[in-house]
Amino acid sequence: MTSKDYINNNYLEKYRGKKLPLIDEILKERAVQSRLLDIEANRHHWDNINNLPDLKTDFLDLTGESVSIGLESELDDEGKKALDKTLIDLKPWRKGPWNYFGVDIDTEWRSNMKWDRVLEAVKPNFKGKRILDIGCNNLYYMYKMLQGDPELILGFDPIPRYYFNHLLNRRFVQDPRVEFELFGVDQAGMFKDFFDYTFFMGILYHRRDPLGSLKSVYDSLKKGGTIVMECSGIAGDEPVALLPEGRYCKAPGYWFLPTWKTIENMLHRTGFTQIKTFYKEPLTMEEQRKTPWIDTNSLEDFLDPNDLTKTVEGYPAPVRIYTTAVKPLKRNKKIYD
Repeated sequence: MTSKDYINNNYLEKYRGKKLPLIDEILKERAVQSRLLDIEANRHHWDNINNLPDLKTDFLDLTGESVSIGLESELDDEGKKALDKTLIDLKPWRKGPWNYFGVDIDTEWRSNMKWDRVLEAVKPNFKGKRILDIGCNNLYYMYKMLQGDPELILGFDPIPRYYFNHLLNRRFVQDPRVEFELFGVDQAGMFKDFFDYTFFMGILYHRRDPLGSLKSVYDSLKKGGTIVMECSGIAGDEPVALLPEGRYCKAPGYWFLPTWKTIENMLHRTGFTQIKTFYKEPLTMEEQRKTPWIDTNSLEDFLDPNDLTKTVEGYPAPVRIYTTAVKPLKRNKKIYD
């Protein structure tokens, strides 16, 4: 496989026309992004993927906490060595857990906890629907969504390593409903009025222009479509946000950490209706923690060891806020425009 396989993927062609009028712009953007796959730093990923055994398994278990692909008995010793090398090379594993042919991957995030909250509160109807997952990471949630029998699940992530996670899965399970683009939220608007659900989880607080990002999500949805959003923020009921002076949780990319009320107001100002916050609780080390599969810092390193309600910088510790909203059948232009 090469980057040409990414460029030439034609899964969108069946939507050409009224369903996806900007398809040619999308394909041009894909060609631009494909250059990331050909840089020298990604050569080892290509080598690992192309050295994997050419095996299509019938075993895909989505019912447990893990996304489980393949049975241990299906791989010979050489296949196991090639798989182990690829899995290790794709570290850090953030979202999961996963199991590949008997190899358990204990990821940094116990993403099944987030997914269970979403299913319980949103009760999504995915059957025959088109779904977008912005910031899809290693595609864990996308595979969980397959249980709902959707028409299409498209993952956006501009980080090339996650494309190789997609290729790893595609090597063994070829489900045409799961697709990947090296895009971010800024490209979502090119899929105008296209998706029934857009998942926007763990992204907004990294954006310098949160309202502009929400507008892109809004544009991606059909009328009556649903945004499912999860955001790191701060406790409180006032419509305010924390803007760190510098780093937050040791990272420079945190811009706005809103309260739940601020998130609801931003969604309202973007034009969404039926806005509902269904979870707002402090992040715990039960959900995010260091494991052998990440080799980096995790939540325990980001919080003050003497006061877990604060970050190491002295800011309030993160609260995870989950919200849903609906794109109305008729836009109220007075709100946003």
